[in-house]
Amino acid sequence: MSEETITEDLPPVLDRPVPGPAGVDVDPGGDAERLPDLSAVPRSRRAVAAAFTARRVERVRERCRRMLAELVDELLQDGPPADLTEAVLSPFAGAVMCELMGVPPADRQGIHAWTRLILSSAHAAGTGEKARREMGACFSDLIGRREGGSGEDVTSLLGAAVGRREVTLDEAVSLAVLLQIGGETVTERCVRLFHVLLTRPGLAERLRAEPQIRPRALDEHVFTGPQTTGPASSPDPQVSFGCGPRDWPGGLPARMVAELLLDALLDGVPGLRLSVPADELPLRTGSRPHGPGALTVTW
Repeated sequence: MSEETITEDLPPVLDRPVPGPAGVDVDPGGDAERLPDLSAVPRSRRAVAAAFTARRVERVRERCRRMLAELVDELLQDGPPADLTEAVLSPFAGAVMCELMGVPPADRQGIHAWTRLILSSAHAAGTGEKARREMGACFSDLIGRREGGSGEDVTSLLGAAVGRREVTLDEAVSLAVLLQIGGETVTERCVRLFHVLLTRPGLAERLRAEPQIRPRALDEHVFTGPQTTGPASSPDPQVSFGCGPRDWPGGLPARMVAELLLDALLDGVPGLRLSVPADELPLRTGSRPHGPGALTVTW
């Protein structure tokens, strides 16, 4: 983007590193244990690599675009002011992760609620652990019902691996829970991105006028960091399992989510702007990851 980069002179809150999936704490104020690192479940992580390849992610792009269009339509119909995070960013990122995980639409609201409870420190001790068990039970049921399936989503791939006795059901459920919760970092990156755009309207206008530079903007702000390669057994060298923005298996979905959001909101809501001064925006409290809270907007 010529001499200006999207990460230049960011407010301190945006410079804080966003923890990846391997750094997610469960109910940090209570008695829950830390979720397993992805490296602790090597057999099951190999089983799901195909769900996060570029080919698989591209196959769901149009379906995700339609889901996003519905959210933007609802935003416009409800009218301003609105919290962009609650109205669009968070539900869309969560829906995309559920799509890749193979979570049926009827179960997605529950998955979203459990994820928030697991990541929150604002509830009574044990609340996060209870939510983790309930999410685990949901995934156990989904994986168990798909042992003989041939689907390409995560729960289908895990079900097939359990059916072949390549992994245990407990291993499969542990990874499914970890991946679903780790998907919250996708929301966080998108919140950070739109915080930058909303507090730097000149940059947002440039991205509206020059859509061809949007991929570079994403590279500079959302997907910076060293490129790593995946395990030798991975069918796609872009898929690996770490905690950075490119080396955890949600890296490609995160990129797709950010691309679709930029196009939908910059092009579909051209007057989008903050409805309060930037220094009055709240910070997220009582949850992980930390960062900007509500993004109150008008148009």
